[in-house]
Amino acid sequence: MESARPSHYFHTHRKFLWVLCISIIAFLAMATIARMSFFGTSTSAPHLAALLSQPQNQLPSFHATDSVLVVAPHPDDECIANAGAILDAVRAGASVHIVYLTYGDNFEISYWAAKKVPAFTPSQFKALGELRHSEAISGATSLGLAPTCLTFLGYPDSGTLRIWDTTWKPGTSRLHIPLDSRSVPYADALTPGSPYNAGAVITDLEKVMKACSPTVILFPSPLDLNPDHQSAYLFVTAALHDLNLHPSRYTYLVHEHHFPVPHLYNPLATLTPPAFVTSLPVGLRNLQLTAGQVALKYTTTMLYHSQTKVDYRLLASFSRHNEVFFDDEHPLLSSTPTPFSHIPLEFLLEHIDKNVELRAVGATRKDPQTLRLSMTFAAPPTVDSVAEISVFPMTPGAPFAQEPKLVISLQHGKEARTVDLVTETSVATSVTTTLNGADVTLDIAIPEVATATEIMLNVRAGYRGLPQYSTPWQVFSLASP
Repeated sequence: MESARPSHYFHTHRKFLWVLCISIIAFLAMATIARMSFFGTSTSAPHLAALLSQPQNQLPSFHATDSVLVVAPHPDDECIANAGAILDAVRAGASVHIVYLTYGDNFEISYWAAKKVPAFTPSQFKALGELRHSEAISGATSLGLAPTCLTFLGYPDSGTLRIWDTTWKPGTSRLHIPLDSRSVPYADALTPGSPYNAGAVITDLEKVMKACSPTVILFPSPLDLNPDHQSAYLFVTAALHDLNLHPSRYTYLVHEHHFPVPHLYNPLATLTPPAFVTSLPVGLRNLQLTAGQVALKYTTTMLYHSQTKVDYRLLASFSRHNEVFFDDEHPLLSSTPTPFSHIPLEFLLEHIDKNVELRAVGATRKDPQTLRLSMTFAAPPTVDSVAEISVFPMTPGAPFAQEPKLVISLQHGKEARTVDLVTETSVATSVTTTLNGADVTLDIAIPEVATATEIMLNVRAGYRGLPQYSTPWQVFSLASP
């Protein structure tokens, strides 16, 4: 006969069971969250896959008469996002050229993975850039391209968007701390010694475009979360404007939340864009790959050893039976507000109710000398919030680098400040700002702005001195003056 157990035994036993149950529930909840983070939400995948399969959404075929220019912010972007397109173009007999905005030299983890020691010195970061340069040549050779089909510009990795946002005045250059340099340090770059200045980047891209005269251009989407991808889109758009070139333009996406889904090598899966993209006025383009092309794309991706050692799952997840592109469209602004494209905010920013993201924008000409921009924000500015609106006009016949680059700072209860980045001087007297709740009207009385046919817009928001959110840059068309 079993002896009676003391009462504290049952209390302890029940307590243990409760702790065990709670631990199991917590574990399952965390596993669910982790799975969602890893695999992403896939409820819209069938709808997106069906959308991509429609005939009108297929990327047009390449022809022998085409000249295809692929713009890669870093060595590997040309492969993971465009290898299938490159293979199709080569098979069609088209000429293909790849231009790299950077050498990909500012990636400490990559250097550590490749060299087994951390990177601290400019020479170490430069060595990483040279390693990635050699990987790009190996990758291009695998895809059927000779090294002469590649051009490297050598601008600062993780620093090109800062150049775009700040460094336009002639004669100025931005310091890139990892390389301790203000100019391109690579002897085999297109223009060694070129200053880290926005105008210099555009000039180099124009040299490449003049040499290859592209009929098709594949370049990063402005919706990409990586700053070098965002700037590549902007620099390419500016160069095409200057040269008055009008190739077929398609953008691609690499860095975005829950993309690709899942982060796994799955050659039979469909690459679908993030669900929020389908709510934007952006045309989708699908390129179907053969099994042989998918296999070759994966094999080529594995040649970028410095990257696959760091993030194999992400890079391998692009080797699927299709590639996704987007039409590069510039919506026409009018007096009727046009929705402004924005990347969904993180959970925290969505719920603190302090964001001042731009929701819609309209444009009219108040008079022949004044462009009026009407903007609607998510919420009125407060004493704690600041919004910086960047307005970069594009005027026919005017070199983009010399046109005004206006940055307008708005804060509740304070007079708006406006600076032209090209001259680094205040032009506040030429810009009149009217605040009405969440609506902001900008009357810009500057000739180059009043006569512009396109305009680039961006809004950066801050709260209590901390950067909070930056909308994607977006290019809009304007009605002719």
